[in-house]
Amino acid sequence: MKKSQDSKRDEARKDKSMKSPLLKEKLTPEEVWKNAAILLGTKRKESTPKSMQGIKTFDFNDVCAEIEKVNKERISLYGSGHEDGVRRFYEIEASNSLVHIPNFRDLERKYVPRTPVETPSFFPKTALYIFESQDIFKKLDIDTLFFIFYSQLGTVQQYYAATQLKTYSWRFHTKYFTWFQRLDEPKLITADYERGDFLFFDYDVTWSFMKKSDFTFEYKYLECSEW
Repeated sequence: MKKSQDSKRDEARKDKSMKSPLLKEKLTPEEVWKNAAILLGTKRKESTPKSMQGIKTFDFNDVCAEIEKVNKERISLYGSGHEDGVRRFYEIEASNSLVHIPNFRDLERKYVPRTPVETPSFFPKTALYIFESQDIFKKLDIDTLFFIFYSQLGTVQQYYAATQLKTYSWRFHTKYFTWFQRLDEPKLITADYERGDFLFFDYDVTWSFMKKSDFTFEYKYLECSEW
């Protein structure tokens, strides 16, 4: 009786093993990236809102009422009668608008290259406007920030690059015209200087990061202005 029960258990195990799926083969890198892209695509679809009902709208009624109130007060200053005041008000507003017409030529970007070079007609003649915004510098890597700082002397781009480097704990040495960063806590700190191990960017020879051990950084050479 016991043997018959054991044989039934073995047969049941065999049936389960036959029904169980085979082990999956290892995916190639291409298949892994493909599956990841599909998964990301489905997540993006799920995260997309079905309706725009949750968007808040701004009520301009108060603003319009305030503008109308100011206009009525100004109209009352231009004449005793309401119609005369309205007519006089719009005449003055129209004449003022003609006086203050903007000169669109003055709004055009005036870019003068520091080193003019003859280039083909299809080549860009002005610098990219995105580098006039400080936000783009937050996305640049350290090497690019150093390049901008040392190549765009006296420009707002140099200022933006320096500001961003300071957020990464880099400090500028005015004597060596070099950026330094602490590698560790200083071994000695006084009112005039600190001594320790520093990392500095060698812009002149190797264009790379170098280590300076037991370096004395005198505070009188520290650029401490608010960039």
